[in-house]
Amino acid sequence: MSEFKPKKFGCGRYIQEPDAYQCLAREVEFLKAKKPFVIGGKSGLKAAEGRIAESLGEAKIPYEVEPLTTDVTYDTLDQMTADLKAKDCDIVLATGGGKAMDMAKAVARRADVPIICMPSSIGTFNCWSAMSVMYTPEHKPLDRIWHENEQNCVILDTKLLAEEPVKNFASGMADCLAKYIETGFLLETKNVNTMPADMYTSKVMAQATNDICMNKGEKAYRDCIANTPSQEFEDCVFSVVATTAIAAAANYANKNALLGAAQSEGAKGCSFAHGLYYAARKMYTEECWGYLHGEIVGLGCRANMAMYGRSEFEVKNLGRFLDGIGQPASLKEIGMRTSDKDLEELTDCIMTVWGKHPDWHRPIILEGLHLIKG
Repeated sequence: MSEFKPKKFGCGRYIQEPDAYQCLAREVEFLKAKKPFVIGGKSGLKAAEGRIAESLGEAKIPYEVEPLTTDVTYDTLDQMTADLKAKDCDIVLATGGGKAMDMAKAVARRADVPIICMPSSIGTFNCWSAMSVMYTPEHKPLDRIWHENEQNCVILDTKLLAEEPVKNFASGMADCLAKYIETGFLLETKNVNTMPADMYTSKVMAQATNDICMNKGEKAYRDCIANTPSQEFEDCVFSVVATTAIAAAANYANKNALLGAAQSEGAKGCSFAHGLYYAARKMYTEECWGYLHGEIVGLGCRANMAMYGRSEFEVKNLGRFLDGIGQPASLKEIGMRTSDKDLEELTDCIMTVWGKHPDWHRPIILEGLHLIKG
């Protein structure tokens, strides 16, 4: 029997406005819940808990707070799920960054309760995606949980997000560019006549994300530094989360979506930006600890642009944009060793850590790593 795979396009209800936290209690009541279980990291709770307390307090909705003090591990998942049930909570409220979102989504699905995500930072579109990345207690990537349901609600309070460290927002913009660059959708051969409708839809949405960030991202970056939720900031938040998530969802049924646009031996390009991220987390856990998901993925995109044979202008334009929003420019800069032997070992890891690449990708990946070694 064929395996039928649902595409998870949405997030139930999506709310993006300054001071959107004020609708939190309304959304809890809309989902017929009585007692939220709030999950967030230390910095996320510090940023958002006052707003959560105000909204829920005005509606006289009791809640419990569960800080995430470990990595996203199965042991913590078991413990938090048990705590939710012991405290008679009937909905999960996630705040903070990507790892808090991952844990909260896993707890909600394990406990079979609804979830509202109100992130305090957007380094990825994790608040929307129906997936959790799980780690070992040693902070190394272990596997992924693909959830059967989307989030019930995503609340993006852009005033709250504009107060986040600009590093997180910049990382989110770098990461969202990968949906257009890493998948090879920028290639002219990928068009409405050569692609299935779902992949073409993904290309259109990914290009919209790319256009928004490349044209408005530097202004939005400066506005985030000034804690100002300008229109450019609003637009780039929407692109980091909504358009990126839809682009990803439309193309998820394609098993080779993140293994490159080139599907025949002898072609030039192949994708490895996300593979570089997971390889860095696996091989250079401590050295790369201070660097975010999007920062490492964006570094991989620099190489991907060159490996797809894009023009010198396009390659430099991407580099100029990433430089302008403070993104790392080399493997050496993020603490990775770059001898020939080290790059060979890194290539071997990339070949398998994020899906199995065909053997002919190996020399292309190795060549790309040499371009960004620093």
